[in-house]
Amino acid sequence: MKKKSIASLIIIVLCAAAVFVIGWLPFRIPAGTYAVMQSKTGGVYPRVIKSGEFNWRWEALLPTNTVIHVFKSIPVTTVKTISGALPSAELYANLLEGKPDFSYRFSINVHAQIAPEALPAYFEKNGSLSQDELNAYITGETENIARDTARFVLDKALENPSFVLEASVSDAELIRGIDAENRYPGIRIASIHIDELRIPDTGLYNAAQSAYSVYQKALKEKLEKTAASQSTQAAADYLELERLSRLGRILSEYPLLIEFLSVSKGKNVTLELPQNPKIAGEAERR
Repeated sequence: MKKKSIASLIIIVLCAAAVFVIGWLPFRIPAGTYAVMQSKTGGVYPRVIKSGEFNWRWEALLPTNTVIHVFKSIPVTTVKTISGALPSAELYANLLEGKPDFSYRFSINVHAQIAPEALPAYFEKNGSLSQDELNAYITGETENIARDTARFVLDKALENPSFVLEASVSDAELIRGIDAENRYPGIRIASIHIDELRIPDTGLYNAAQSAYSVYQKALKEKLEKTAASQSTQAAADYLELERLSRLGRILSEYPLLIEFLSVSKGKNVTLELPQNPKIAGEAERR
């Protein structure tokens, strides 16, 4: 009887151990990797599975109920070259002697990876996801980070032309400057380096922009005055034409007024008016 009790206890312990092992998800993934659990009963499990971290789920006990998607946390390095010219650069350059160059060029090195905690949400949003697709997504985000970095440096240089010359911009300052925490919450940025930096004389650019604004304002005022003067003359010409048109219609209907007007002014006036049967009849009766 005692032997049976011991055997039963061993069986219970073995079953419990088997249940524990089956439900303990980190047993299923290699060290140094992360995983997302997808089950038929609950969909995507919102918590990332890390190797070496306790995480037991009952869904794993059901045969064929769960699928574990394993990903390597591989940092991606992207070197992005960004070039162009400041807004209206050619227009402003033509205003200055020597036609200065207002173009810029950056070579920015971004080293980043996806935050493990963001994997389940990203997986659920994009459906089935491979390691290559994940790496492509991270690469796209690092390119966006590089563009934001270039824009941040240009904006700061336009605000303060000595910004780039006076200070060595650190990684931390660049990360804060592009508001990476809010703009890229699922990405961990290890570093941002500006390998090549060529920006124009933003002080000269600002001066040209200001001068052009003054020119445009003066031109606008002159055009407004000219338009007002021309509109007044046009209105006067229109009224004069309307008056003559009405006078012509009256004389056409009442030709005797022509003779009356001639006598009243003390001289003969001959006007050629359109002939019609009514006027011809009146002339014959006279």
